Amino acid sequence: MFSIAAVVLGHAYGPRIEGTQFLEIWRMPLFFFLTGYFWTSGRTFAFEVRYRWTTLGIPYLLWAVLMSVAAWFWTLDAPEELTGLLQAGWYGGADQPPPWWAFWFISVLFFVTVLRRFLERFPDWVGWVVALAGLGLAELPDSLLGRTPLGIGLALPCLFFVLCGELFRTRIQPRIPRFRALIGALVVAAGLGAVWLGLEPMNIKFSGFGLFLLSPLVGALMAAGMVLLFSTVVDRVTRPVAALVTPLVRTGTVVVLFHGWLLETLVHQGILEDDHKFWITLLTSWAVGLVIVFSPLAPWLAGVPEPRWMDRWRGRQPSAPA
Repeated sequence: MFSIAAVVLGHAYGPRIEGTQFLEIWRMPLFFFLTGYFWTSGRTFAFEVRYRWTTLGIPYLLWAVLMSVAAWFWTLDAPEELTGLLQAGWYGGADQPPPWWAFWFISVLFFVTVLRRFLERFPDWVGWVVALAGLGLAELPDSLLGRTPLGIGLALPCLFFVLCGELFRTRIQPRIPRFRALIGALVVAAGLGAVWLGLEPMNIKFSGFGLFLLSPLVGALMAAGMVLLFSTVVDRVTRPVAALVTPLVRTGTVVVLFHGWLLETLVHQGILEDDHKFWITLLTSWAVGLVIVFSPLAPWLAGVPEPRWMDRWRGRQPSAPA
């Protein structure tokens, strides 16, 4: 929920946000880190492909169709622009224009999880070699990893954060039995301090991974610190409203895929104040997401299971006559 809000914040304010470098150092690494943190070992490659296709691929495609319709409406007065807009939107990657603004993340997440599952059959060091090689490729002048179809090339360097998340949960977090919140706060503060001292931040969408290895490492450490904070202090604070927080978390895919269209629509309507754009977009996207996750469209547009009321409703339906 917090990381999703950070994505909307970054897009609503753009380069106008004060201290954007303090946001970019951890914003996208946190997503991939959490993917590794919650990784389930032992699944087959075929299962992973099917699972990610259901939870990421199908929503991506259906929302891409909806955004194509939106692009058609936007270009009614300039139909010559539609072809280029559709080509860029469906090609994917770094140059996706609104309304496909954040689609790249969903496609990269699909490919990096499938890649991780494929590499699971090899010794652990193989995955780290692939991830480091990906970070190295991203450092090449005019690196085109972000401009590969659907951003598939970014799966290589983003694998680094997935592996860091796995390593943290299995090897490091169990060795921190006490003072987790304090340690987490100190780690996050240290990461922010490194940026304040001049550490180059990241712009992952465009193959920007900052200072080789150091910037990604700081981003991963800050993600680990946030996990320690959110699993302790924030968890205790939000526990009374868990019934609200849990459904909001399930709206993540919808918010990522929907908010780019809404932001651009607000701009077209003359709503240019960044604060207004942010809050309208975030709250509306959450509302749309909640409607979807509690509807029969949940598997198709949100990539989550059908709501429980549908099972109860089916159970009440009369059986077919014998």
